[in-house]
Amino acid sequence: MGAGAPPVVEASQGARMLHGDPRHTDRAAGRVPLETPEVQWTVDVGGPVEAQVTMSPDGQTLYVASLEGSLTAIARDTGAVRWTLPLHERAYATPAVGDDGTVFAGSDAKKFVAVTPEGRMRWSLDTDGEADTGATIAPDGTVVFAAGRMVYGVTPLAWVKWRFAAKRKVFAAPVVAPTSGRVFFGSQDHHAYGLTPQGGPLWSTDLGADVDGAPAIGDDGAVFFGTDGGEVARLDPDDGHVVWRTQVGGFVRGTLSVARNGDVLAGVYGPTPRAVRLRGADGTVAGDFPVQGTGARDFGVHGGALEDEAGTLLFGAQDDAVTAIDAGGNVLWRWTAGADVDAPVTLLPDGSVVVASDDGKVVLLRSKSG
Repeated sequence: MGAGAPPVVEASQGARMLHGDPRHTDRAAGRVPLETPEVQWTVDVGGPVEAQVTMSPDGQTLYVASLEGSLTAIARDTGAVRWTLPLHERAYATPAVGDDGTVFAGSDAKKFVAVTPEGRMRWSLDTDGEADTGATIAPDGTVVFAAGRMVYGVTPLAWVKWRFAAKRKVFAAPVVAPTSGRVFFGSQDHHAYGLTPQGGPLWSTDLGADVDGAPAIGDDGAVFFGTDGGEVARLDPDDGHVVWRTQVGGFVRGTLSVARNGDVLAGVYGPTPRAVRLRGADGTVAGDFPVQGTGARDFGVHGGALEDEAGTLLFGAQDDAVTAIDAGGNVLWRWTAGADVDAPVTLLPDGSVVVASDDGKVVLLRSKSG
């Protein structure tokens, strides 16, 4: 998985949406601990967590959506539960947090909601299907999310600016290009889609299998998708043509990441589950790190690794562990959770690591040296 020292490229300043930014790069501010960190606190939120833990603008509160059907706010320093708000159905979607602290969250109750930092419902929007993909906040403030086969663009005040219908369910969180405002997403109709900033159709490309892996956008504007056909593909953002596609041998169902050197980071399911690094320019497999599997096709690594400021990669998997790999491809440490770690791991700017798992536990890990 090594790639040498990466060049300095803009990182997110904290995970306030899925993979930290509208492009899903998962380039985190801060540095992963160099040795196995210690548990500082553990909170049980009452149900499995498939969504990434996000944070308030001031970094003092963490937000967790669970399959128990609730949104929970946790004090970052102590692990104390500040409040819990029922969402009335399973919540797979990663909460997104606006600049003013408003928390946007969806659930299988076919609702998308905005919540104040104090835990009060600001508004609730009925959707045409289960709102189970993480929302992306565009640079102009538009909140983009999917529910059922529909993708929505809404204002922070709940006005629906546009919506676009795919032919089948959209289970991949949309990305937004920061300069052009274009929206990209995949669907279970086997297509990848590009939309204008106004939600109009730009292009659609048949990738031959369900596109459940949420895409990511490279620094040059290229859009990367993963599929149930066991492929990662690079598409041109202007017309959607396939620049390259690489077979990785298993479902690619989680959100992709883009390292600072332009490599694409993907999680791969069985029969050989692993984290994979591909060159963004040509799709060449530059490295991989296998995890202990069961041989089943539905067991694996759900999503691309997080990258810290030093090029260290951090990812969870269904082997119940979180693994840290340095820029040279060496394993720094593995920390074992109590269940599958399907939710993307969150790195806080101070180097603390937040892990959520399918046993309903949210854990904050911190370096032993402080």
